[in-house]
Amino acid sequence: MAEYRRCRQLYVVERKDRATRAAVAAGVVAGVAAIVVSVFGVLLSLSTLLILQLALGFVIVVLAVAATRFFRSPPEIESWREDAEAERHTARALERLARAGYTVLHDRSITGSAGNIDHLVIGPSGAWVVETAAHRGPLRQNRAGLWAGKVPLHPMLELVAWMGEEVTNQLVAELPAGWQVCVQPVIAFARAAPPHGLAVLDDVVLLPATGVADYILTAGVLLRPLDVAVLVDAAERVFPAYPVNGPEPTWPAMSRLRGLLRR
Repeated sequence: MAEYRRCRQLYVVERKDRATRAAVAAGVVAGVAAIVVSVFGVLLSLSTLLILQLALGFVIVVLAVAATRFFRSPPEIESWREDAEAERHTARALERLARAGYTVLHDRSITGSAGNIDHLVIGPSGAWVVETAAHRGPLRQNRAGLWAGKVPLHPMLELVAWMGEEVTNQLVAELPAGWQVCVQPVIAFARAAPPHGLAVLDDVVLLPATGVADYILTAGVLLRPLDVAVLVDAAERVFPAYPVNGPEPTWPAMSRLRGLLRR
């Protein structure tokens, strides 16, 4: 969610950067269109009123097309928006964990990484990294791995497995000596369901988003309330909220936007 807001913010700034150029270009094209229509109108011996109407109509069409293209979000931004909506869906599904003594931290930064943790869940059954997948089904598994339609999910599995290991290592380094923590990585599918509703691949649990809370609640009790509080305190220190800052004025907005979209 935070990544989408940050990317959207950069896009708005980039659009402001080119607003003047876009307006001038649209005005020039509209003017040329009006002149061409007028010349053809004269050559065809059309009435002055009709020529003016045609010229005005072409100007309106050109300006409308230019405005539509200018204010239309790039496909990359729309893709990130869909991902953000999927993350909100997962976040709503996790809300009821609070009544069972769980804390859910959303959009958390990982030290040394440009990415973020969608949801870090900590409670009686331990710690869980929950990443949302916005892929649409059908999900299928074969000897080549897991696929969402024609999209291979192996890269996402590797990333989420790495996040689980990294969060584990950083938490253990922050906790008092003697603590042992193993953070379980989970992929929550907001728009699809894994084969048979549940799968475990490369130590990553795959679930529909609506089933994650139930899975966590039935995983058993490993931590006492005091242990949960200590773990939450450490997690809030180690994994701060992912920043959604206004872009720095010294960097070209388009360069920053493209850098984010390539991630």
